[in-house]
Amino acid sequence: MLRPTAAKAVATAATALVLLTACGGSDDKSADTGAQGGGDTPAGTPSAPAVASFDPPKTFVTSSAFGVEPTKKDNQFTFTAGMVGQTTLIAGLEGISGRNIAAQGKAWFYPATELDTTETLDLSAPMGVQVDGKDVVAIAYTQTDKGNGTQKAKGQVVFQWIDAAEGKKVAEVVADLTPALGPGAGADDVVSQAYDPATGQIALGVSPYNGPKNSEALTVYADPKTQKSSVVADVTPAGVLNGVIVGAKGGNQEGANDGTIVVADGATGKVTKQTPTKQDYLFPASNGGTKRAYLSGHSYVKAKPGSYDGTYTNTLYSVDIATGAVVPTKSPFAADSMNYTCLGDRANAVVCTGKDNMSKEEILGLDDSTGKKTWGYTKESASRIIPEVTAAFHGMIYAQAEVQPVLMDAATGNDVKGPSDSATPTEGSTPSDGSTPTEGSSPSEGSSPSAGSTPQGADPGSANGSDMSLFNGKMKSPVAVTQYGGTYLQSTMGSSFYTILIALTPTA
Repeated sequence: MLRPTAAKAVATAATALVLLTACGGSDDKSADTGAQGGGDTPAGTPSAPAVASFDPPKTFVTSSAFGVEPTKKDNQFTFTAGMVGQTTLIAGLEGISGRNIAAQGKAWFYPATELDTTETLDLSAPMGVQVDGKDVVAIAYTQTDKGNGTQKAKGQVVFQWIDAAEGKKVAEVVADLTPALGPGAGADDVVSQAYDPATGQIALGVSPYNGPKNSEALTVYADPKTQKSSVVADVTPAGVLNGVIVGAKGGNQEGANDGTIVVADGATGKVTKQTPTKQDYLFPASNGGTKRAYLSGHSYVKAKPGSYDGTYTNTLYSVDIATGAVVPTKSPFAADSMNYTCLGDRANAVVCTGKDNMSKEEILGLDDSTGKKTWGYTKESASRIIPEVTAAFHGMIYAQAEVQPVLMDAATGNDVKGPSDSATPTEGSTPSDGSTPTEGSSPSEGSSPSAGSTPQGADPGSANGSDMSLFNGKMKSPVAVTQYGGTYLQSTMGSSFYTILIALTPTA
């Protein structure tokens, strides 16, 4: 499936992508510097060639590698990779940076905040949505605002929608958590996220501190069209569609039996329906982008008299977001508690993996229209292992097996083989073109890369700050995929870089 190119040495000194602290400027942050601006083609410049695409991609080659240096705020645990349309993404507490996968147009950076008095605590993964027909990157940050004079610090969630190609702000919503939590309270960890790809609406689950007694989580909702937000107390979101939120509510304690599936109106935050599951534990299973909401529930059942071993009820719940109707899928495993994680393919399939701690127990596929199981197997299968699923896109599942990346059919769970006889493309064969900034030695924090441009037809492996000598030659399964390619983060423990963003170009 994945065919690595040979790592190539770059003639110039190694350059590093650094997520920069924002400079001051206008409200439209992307208009202030060339680094933050878009990839508009100057008048008279020949149009760049079309970027290679396959829908869905089945084989890849590495096309670029960006080293990310340490900053005051970010490390290897805060960075996350993504891809929206043709734009590869890496995000951290400083902000988010995007580059065209074929080195067309300028690289861009958009900060999480421009204010020195605002501290960013956590962030969502980048989400690909449509707003007014454009490919847009949606992202959210939990923050503490300390800049209100004598007023107490307050918690807030900042939602940003950024044009994926140009890096310009499409919309921004700042949700003040004071009405829900009180003065001086806020939220730090992002515990779940859900989004509607067609509308750009986001429901973010956050963990409050100094907030309501016994409150484990809040759902904070925002809409890029109305630019308004709301809060649903004591609910962790599992899905959002057309302004309706589905989430989980309960104490998440053994013997509580109070796990409840909640439906709420995003615009008002009002709960409209509650469905008890009688589970001790109930959590969101999906990170959004699906037609339905998916939740993972389990409870401990005490051993009968004369027996020493209790059992567990493990159930995956699929919820019709519009009606709240629930389809349960019970696990065949009863010896261990199970937690499911699910990924949608942005079409009609969902793949879920059930784990007991780090042990993979079960994998199954569901129809995203009906919520019903379509295939599945367990660790007891005599001939198959359960891979680590990393992404899904338009009928394909991308996963990492014990020694190699693998590709599976999302509708059947069967292995898919790419063209076994196709040769690895030669270096530089990937179509690429357009103007890109020239990034010299790593800029200091608070500075911006120069806004120079590379020649038309530049190799993505050496443009926009890419240094292919950073690639370790061991390609992994992508964590984000579009028809134009994929991305993942390569660990570099012990290196001067915290992590490397690897971009993959599709070849079949």
